Amino acid sequence: MAEQNTQIPSMSMSWTTLAIIVVIGIFSLFSLWMGFQALSSDKPEQSTYYLLTGTVGFAAIGYMFFRTKAVTTEKSDIPKVDVVTILECPSCDLKRVRDFQRGDYINKDDEPCTRCDGKMVITGIHRRAEPEKRPRQ
Repeated sequence: MAEQNTQIPSMSMSWTTLAIIVVIGIFSLFSLWMGFQALSSDKPEQSTYYLLTGTVGFAAIGYMFFRTKAVTTEKSDIPKVDVVTILECPSCDLKRVRDFQRGDYINKDDEPCTRCDGKMVITGIHRRAEPEKRPRQ
C-alpha cells in the first residue's frame, strides 16, 4: 500500500486579502485620528463620521479574520477495510465468502449455487478479520 503524508490544518489567507486588511487598517487608524482631531476642534459633527468610519473599518478587519477558513493541503489517512459478503445456499447448505459488491444486502437472492443450481442468499456482511498481532518478546 502507498504511504501518504498527513499535514496539520492551517489558516489560509491570500496575499490580496492581507493587503486589503492592511489598507483598511491604515485607513481606519487615519479616520480615528481625524475623528479625535475634529473632536478637539470646533467641528464635533465631523468627528462622529470619522470615528464611525474608523470603528467600522476595524469591525470589517475582525470580520475578515473571523471568516478565514482552516484549509488542509492533504487528506488524512483513512484505514482501508476489507468487507466480505457471506452467501449460503438454503437447499444444500453450501457457504461461500466473496468480496462485498455495491448493492449487497442481507437476505438478497444473489448468485446461483455452484453445487445444486439453487439461488444463494446473502446471510451476512462483515469486515474481514485481521490476524492478531502478537507482541515481540
